[in-house]
Amino acid sequence: MAAAWTAARDLLSDTQLCRQLDASPADVQRQRAAAPAPVARTARELRDAAAEPVASGFEALDAALGGGVARGRVTELVGRAGAGKTQGCLTLTASCAAKGDAIVYVDTEGSFRAQRLWQGAGARGATDADTLLQRVSVLRPANREELLAALETGVVEERARQAGASLVIIDSVAAAARGGSNAGGRMELIERQRWLAKAAAALKRVAHNSNCAVVVTNHVMADFKAPDGTDAVTAALGFTWHHAVNVRVVLDHAHGKYRTARVAKSCADGETAFAYAIGAAGL
Repeated sequence: MAAAWTAARDLLSDTQLCRQLDASPADVQRQRAAAPAPVARTARELRDAAAEPVASGFEALDAALGGGVARGRVTELVGRAGAGKTQGCLTLTASCAAKGDAIVYVDTEGSFRAQRLWQGAGARGATDADTLLQRVSVLRPANREELLAALETGVVEERARQAGASLVIIDSVAAAARGGSNAGGRMELIERQRWLAKAAAALKRVAHNSNCAVVVTNHVMADFKAPDGTDAVTAALGFTWHHAVNVRVVLDHAHGKYRTARVAKSCADGETAFAYAIGAAGL
């Protein structure tokens, strides 16, 4: 909890901290007084300290992201079922493991398959399955409470730091967020938004403190505000989550071999589109 206060206190207002950390105003004031003062760094120091992005193994995606998935940030893959979100996660994992990097893979949907990971790595020239698979730590929380506990108590962060991981994957955030109580109605919505705010803050701490890239997947929902078409969709989880992710890549579920993806949110100007397909090597 102390790490959470230190990381967030200078970025958020008292009201935002109360919501993010589910704390009272008095608790916020006490923690502000007790937290160490931040150390200022110049923009040049931050630039020089920035690590190289994590290459995905898919050249078109890396080019669209400016060299790869950024460390210290949260990147989201969003799309319909079958669009290639998990395949994208496995592509990243196979590429990193084949280079000798460690990965922490949090599987909330039971979709991780070691055989598929090895198939993708083998298509990229890897020859030692045992060594490669040993570099991937898989965590399977049973519900969203277990996932949040693993993030907030430092289980994921500590594993990433111990292994020197370049990549942490959460596949998927949407499945975990929707797996709460069955109460329904306004109280369930409030509970879900509170959970999302806490999870987002924890994921950003993992990315920053471990100097790794965090990649999450998200589902879609019907876009009732679309000007035309009955099949329009938008990213699930609402505005709270939209503002939490640093980069959003939208994958298209299209018939046929080739599909189109776009970088819908990033520090770059405008959107960048690229074509992709799903094969033996992943994306």
